Amino acid sequence: MGDTAPNPPAPDAPLWQATLLRRAAGARAASVAGRAEFHAPDIDAARAAAELELSRRADGDEGWTIGLLRPLTPRAPGTYLYEIVFALWTSVGDRMERRDVAHLHAWAQDAATARRIAQQDIQENASYLPAWRIRRVSRVPEASTGPL
Repeated sequence: MGDTAPNPPAPDAPLWQATLLRRAAGARAASVAGRAEFHAPDIDAARAAAELELSRRADGDEGWTIGLLRPLTPRAPGTYLYEIVFALWTSVGDRMERRDVAHLHAWAQDAATARRIAQQDIQENASYLPAWRIRRVSRVPEASTGPL
């Protein structure tokens, strides 16, 4: 028999976004070449859908990779809620003082991904300064992840 396409996920499945990166020949680093949004029931299926989209767009070019895979639906299976705290260091007399300036929450599969999501999201804050640094990324206990 011929090739069959996989069954598309139900439209009520969580929505995900994958950043697709491409490193041009001779370039030092990859740059964003596009983003793909798709529905997938969990993180593993989302990763597989991202790989499928990557292979479709790359069309054999080996310079393509998947960047950030982020859930756009809260509580997507395989993700956890993280709190990310941003701080600013300021000079006070002869010492430096740390002041927390922002707290964000992000659903992600791990702390490293939550950090990357928060770093992108904080830049949309009107009062954001490039000097802000992530001070802490911590997983919120499941018991406290009630309605947001």
